[in-house]
Amino acid sequence: MFERQSSASWRRLSHRASQVRVTTDERSFSVSDDGRGHAISRLVAGSPYLKFVYSHLDYPFDLDEAPPVQLQGIGISLINALCSELTVIVQKHDVTVRLSFRHRHLSGHETLAVTSPTTGNSVMGTVDAKLQMRAIDGDSLRNWCQSILAVSPGLTLFYNDVKVSA
Repeated sequence: MFERQSSASWRRLSHRASQVRVTTDERSFSVSDDGRGHAISRLVAGSPYLKFVYSHLDYPFDLDEAPPVQLQGIGISLINALCSELTVIVQKHDVTVRLSFRHRHLSGHETLAVTSPTTGNSVMGTVDAKLQMRAIDGDSLRNWCQSILAVSPGLTLFYNDVKVSA
């Protein structure tokens, strides 16, 4: 289930990334990249971009306003809805933003002024046990990672710390 829902989100998270790392263990997963990182000061429909994207399924907040619909927002928000816990870390050169979600609702937001030579996104989560009784299918996910490489020349991809070949 997780593998099928994440394709559109994958493209968004890996935009301009040269390296992507995917790990899975039982029902837990993480995806990190060295891309530019999500926009942290952008507003969409009057809401912070990160809240908009990761809580897209909760929109519209104001029923008098027609909310914009974004495919990556639906995909990423759906992954959030499937998780009992989700943590998002956005690293910029001068700031790190960390969002924590529990059962799809924002439970923590932290902004740290730190200097970093790298940028990128990291998303870590645990699929809700009520929705996925078995462990994540690593073989299917590894095959899916290979298909991503086939259409993404120049991307280096690791699955559970092993470099994936196309």
